[in-house]
This record gives sequence, C-alpha cells and structure tokens, in this order.
Amino acid sequence: MPQQTTPKLTATQARGLLRLGDVVIPGDGVLPPFSRAVAATEADRMLPYLSDADRSSLLLLLAVCGRLPRPAVRALVALAAGWRRTPEPAAAGLRMAHIGIKGVVHSLYWSDLNRLGIHEAIGYDAQVDEAAYERSLGITADPTTEEDQ
Repeated sequence: MPQQTTPKLTATQARGLLRLGDVVIPGDGVLPPFSRAVAATEADRMLPYLSDADRSSLLLLLAVCGRLPRPAVRALVALAAGWRRTPEPAAAGLRMAHIGIKGVVHSLYWSDLNRLGIHEAIGYDAQVDEAAYERSLGITADPTTEEDQ
C-alpha cells in the first residue's frame, strides 16, 4: 500500500500566507501582525483536513501571493472583499476567495497555538463549566447513585 504524504507549504506558499495574513491582520499596539504571531507555522496541520479541491485552490492562491508584490496582494484581498459589488457569476468566485482567505488567516491567528498572548490580550479565557452545563440540561450534579443509598 502506498504511503500517503502530508502536504506541506513550500517556501513560496509560506511567504504568500504571511503576506495575505499581514494584509488581513496588520496588528496594532496590542496585538501582533499575522507574520509576527508565528501562526503560519501551524498551516501544515490544517492541510490534510481540507478537501483536495480546497487544498489545491488554497495552495495555488498562496503560491501566487508569494510571488506578487505586497501592494498586489492588498489589491487581491480588496477585490475578494468587494464581491458584493461584482455581478454574478464572478461574485461567486470572489465570495469563495474572500471566505477562504479570511477563514485560513483568522483560524490560524486567533487559535494562538504558539501561546503568544493573543488570547490574553483580548480577554479570552475559555473554560468548560460542567456543572452549569449539566444544570442547563436539567441534570443534577449530585454524584450519589441509588446503589450508594
């Protein structure tokens, strides 16, 4: 049986992701820009979970952005974001590009997988309150069972 290989970004695709990311998330005084958040290093983890068509489209987009100058990448992102002003069927393609660009960049950045303080900076502290969840379902939190009585 042939061994499956895990897709990885090439250097050009990684450069394209950083350029796209910095256009979408340029950073501010509190949060770092996408390229400094080291989020792109986690992109290889998501590639196996994309459909073949989505993965090949994303890799093509990243390769193109890796070769374009930064102003052209900004123009490409602006064009995709302006899909509402574009007639169909071109709007459908731009809409999908817009969703794909933002989805990849935001997922990688806001996940804060490298623990660079993004969650702390926005006050995000996700916790699971099991007792509250069980109360919302009408389940008592009493650990005793009929066998214990």
